Amino acid sequence: MLKHTSIDSPFGELAVLWRKEAALRIVRIVIPAPSQTVPESMLDYADAVAGHHSRVDALCAQIARSLAGEQVPLPIDLLDPSVCTPFQWRVLMVEKTIPRGQVRTYRQLAVAVGSPRAARAVGNALARNPFPIVIPCHRAIRSDRSLGGYCGGLEMKWALLEMEGIAFDAQGRVILQDKKPGS
Repeated sequence: MLKHTSIDSPFGELAVLWRKEAALRIVRIVIPAPSQTVPESMLDYADAVAGHHSRVDALCAQIARSLAGEQVPLPIDLLDPSVCTPFQWRVLMVEKTIPRGQVRTYRQLAVAVGSPRAARAVGNALARNPFPIVIPCHRAIRSDRSLGGYCGGLEMKWALLEMEGIAFDAQGRVILQDKKPGS
């Protein structure tokens, strides 16, 4: 049975969709989008019922703290990789390694997953990320340092990056910081 747990955040309501069958698995995290609120998005999951589980509630609390600006580890052990293609899961696992306060280009991610000519496919895989926030797809940008896209909209992507210390120039492009060894 599909269940959902809601999260209040500075960005509005979010929902975590999960199942507890043989194992507890998160199947989707729904965030507000410019064209659709979370309650509207939840119409796609009409069979989901409200529910709680201690591990889901703990993850929801961590997500809420993260969205409030805290640096909180967001574990992936509950995520259900079967809702992704193998390529998408590889992309998401590389994306998860980007440290808070840093970004990578879609091209850099393509190289990291072993498909250097697949920047567009990487962007498409991230656009369909079923686990936003836990898999921080907002940390992927275009090669020209513009934001690209984000399921929660560009305002949310900008706000998440700023919260992590990313700065922008007058054209709205990410200002890349030179990281010194050991810093």
